[in-house]
Amino acid sequence: MKQAQRVLSTYAVDMFGIASSLFELGGLIVMHDASGCNSTYDTHDEPRWYDTPSMVYISGLNEIDTIQGNDQRLVDDIAEAVEAAHPRFVAIGGSPMPNAIGTDFKAIERLVAARTGLPTLGFRTDGIHSYLPGAGGAYVWLAKTFVKAPEKAPQRPAKRVNLLGLTPLDFSVVGNATTLKQIVTDAGFTLQSSWSMGDTLDQLATAANADVNVVLSSTAFYLAQYLRDTYGIPYVVGIPMGEKGTADWLEALRNCDSSYLTGFTGQEKYIRAQYALADLNAWKTEQAYDDTPCDVLVIGEPVYLLSMKAFLQQELGLSDVRLLCPLADAPRWLLEQMEVASVEDVIRRECRKARRVIADPIYARLLPDEKDKFISMPHEAYSGRHYHADMPIFVGPSFTAWMKEKLMEGEGL
Repeated sequence: MKQAQRVLSTYAVDMFGIASSLFELGGLIVMHDASGCNSTYDTHDEPRWYDTPSMVYISGLNEIDTIQGNDQRLVDDIAEAVEAAHPRFVAIGGSPMPNAIGTDFKAIERLVAARTGLPTLGFRTDGIHSYLPGAGGAYVWLAKTFVKAPEKAPQRPAKRVNLLGLTPLDFSVVGNATTLKQIVTDAGFTLQSSWSMGDTLDQLATAANADVNVVLSSTAFYLAQYLRDTYGIPYVVGIPMGEKGTADWLEALRNCDSSYLTGFTGQEKYIRAQYALADLNAWKTEQAYDDTPCDVLVIGEPVYLLSMKAFLQQELGLSDVRLLCPLADAPRWLLEQMEVASVEDVIRRECRKARRVIADPIYARLLPDEKDKFISMPHEAYSGRHYHADMPIFVGPSFTAWMKEKLMEGEGL
């Protein structure tokens, strides 16, 4: 029973990752699930739902079609929607029930593509994996399908930049995306494309003309590797946090320094997003730290964790910073410098060791008598809309003052 979650939540699932990564790009996105389940996505994980037009639909899977394995109604409904909405492409993914009955999404992909004449993506998502492999796989499909051959080779120092992995699941809509783009352009770079907030499918198609790719979230790591292998574009992993962190990040972009934060060579082998439960092993724990106390524990998505650690150590002088990632299906290259755990008792034990914990506020439920040690950093992919009003702008130089103030509150440091 150790796998049971008593007070913690779950992260946005793989199908939601696909929907988020494709949301603004003019495609028809179909979640194969029961009627009404779309509201779980649009009211919790998608803050753009209320002011940005999109075509995210639920298939209305019913009991009799499930029992009889009737996929023809799904194909017919998609074809009818395509005729009415005229999308640029079609993306189809599943939920736990289609996965349990073995729905053949690749066969449905071929049927829909033949019927509509549109580029079509069919993923056997299962609603059990997190948003990371879902968005990661969708990004690679987008690149394979739409990115055009480059007009010129990448150059150094870099001038043209692709921002990869920029979705509300990791950055919300509180100003982080706008600030990121402003930092890039103010430093004299040309923003080639933004995957995938505030950009068009046509602009994303020009991504091969960039000199460097920036991996802002684990969702984009597979895409960065694909663009490196296909077009020779190097990648840098990290988010600019704080004054020094922003300057160092910009320097890494200019030099196309793949070793920034990660120590990578830039030649790490491409490993595609996995969906098998045997690969997920969601309740595994990879212990990384001993039982001694530490200054700060940070919990979250891997790229954010690596960036936060560098910020806390180099800008705020905190030497003992530990990282814990509850997302076991993140790209394994990014998990090597942190502990991986999703079991409540393990996470609670790690939180007890730390003088301060930087995490989504839901994690404070683990230690109700020690809530003052937690610094709230809401994560849209974890707590959804519940703490949206408390989300800070954590990119750029202004984050230094915000974090200093938070560290002085509560138990202090």
